[in-house]
Amino acid sequence: MGKRYKVTFECYDQENPNEVLSKATVLEGTIEKPTNRLNFSMGLCNQIELIQNVQDHVLLEKTKLLNSVYEQCPKCERKLAKCGKHVTKFHDVLSDHKVEMQRLKCRKCKYEAPSTVRAIINGDLSGDLMRIQSQLGSAHSYRESEEIFDLFSNKPRQVSNHERIKRVVESVGKSVERMKEDEKEIITATPAAELIINVDGGHIKTTEDDKQSMEAMISVVYRPESIASNSNGTRNHLTSKHCAASIKDDNQELIISGTIVAALKQGLTDKTNVTALCDGASNCWSVVEAIKPLCAHMTYILDWFHLAMKIQNISLPVELKDKLMRIKWHLWRGKVDNALMRLEQLIELSKDKKDINKIKKFYNYIENNKDKIVNYRERQKSGLVFTSNLAESTVESLINQRCKGQQHMRWSREGLNPLLQLRAAIQSNDWEHNWQTAILNAA
Repeated sequence: MGKRYKVTFECYDQENPNEVLSKATVLEGTIEKPTNRLNFSMGLCNQIELIQNVQDHVLLEKTKLLNSVYEQCPKCERKLAKCGKHVTKFHDVLSDHKVEMQRLKCRKCKYEAPSTVRAIINGDLSGDLMRIQSQLGSAHSYRESEEIFDLFSNKPRQVSNHERIKRVVESVGKSVERMKEDEKEIITATPAAELIINVDGGHIKTTEDDKQSMEAMISVVYRPESIASNSNGTRNHLTSKHCAASIKDDNQELIISGTIVAALKQGLTDKTNVTALCDGASNCWSVVEAIKPLCAHMTYILDWFHLAMKIQNISLPVELKDKLMRIKWHLWRGKVDNALMRLEQLIELSKDKKDINKIKKFYNYIENNKDKIVNYRERQKSGLVFTSNLAESTVESLINQRCKGQQHMRWSREGLNPLLQLRAAIQSNDWEHNWQTAILNAA
């Protein structure tokens, strides 16, 4: 005896479940003995077809409810008359639909009730589809995102091509930026006794004619107690953080505003002590300076990670390089004057102009940041933060992986900034709570 299955859709009265209002078969199939992993399940095609057919019937019932809302003209209160139908498109994560809606018009004042999906929900994409497109598009290139969608949809779909995904990312990213501006006045968080702020930048190839690159600014704010230890040999991680980003040429308004919002969300008050770590660039310190009036005390630290990397990356002859590495010993212990004196001696020993210029450049870097160089050794012994290596993983994921990994890519400020806003929001704690608002407010 052969077996078949039938999946049925029923719409029934909520108050009287036994009263079936409509009924339809949405999927039928044969049940056969499975022989391998390829035919044990229903198969992806049947699963998508099931979703497609069930959704078609759900949408049909929902449009009936929409039509019942517009019975009278809101202007002259006359009964609206039927005048044909509109067939419009609606797209969900795995399915595409054509939705038929009744057109209703007032014969007297010519008012016409909304009768397209776009007019009623401000677009033709579901919220879940926009969320997935925006998250995929923020993590992968737009063409890679299209390929991933095609793989799970089991076919190419116009709604998930790279151009559509790009538009969704830009729209949601701009929505996130507007939300941050609105949040300043309503943020509530448990007050923090201490906060750590890392500010960094990264250069990205640009499409601007007069420049080869532009700098994106990134800030990460977290509490010291959010640092969690991993197993031996792996980097610690942050259990809670808020991020801000900007590529705008706006005199740092957006990155400062976003950093303030991130700090407030982490519990910044006028009683909070803040430790700020930067790579020594003046534009990074200026972002930190904007936070200073809002906290009780600010400790400035030249990030050891960047300081050590600068020493490591200076190319010198072996005998000079060995002496330079010994200077690192003084800097690690916060002995800035000793380090500067040794650098002066190193300049005198050098004979090549290029070597002298390299050492002088590093000398100026130390001189400009001497008041922010601390005893890193003592801070490490005391379990206090002295480096931004925790935040570097965020910078890597916000800028480098998405924007610099494919070296042929060039960006405009207008195209990249919404992407950075979205990536910063996803990296922060509250994306899972806020994505609905971002999607609803997207154009």
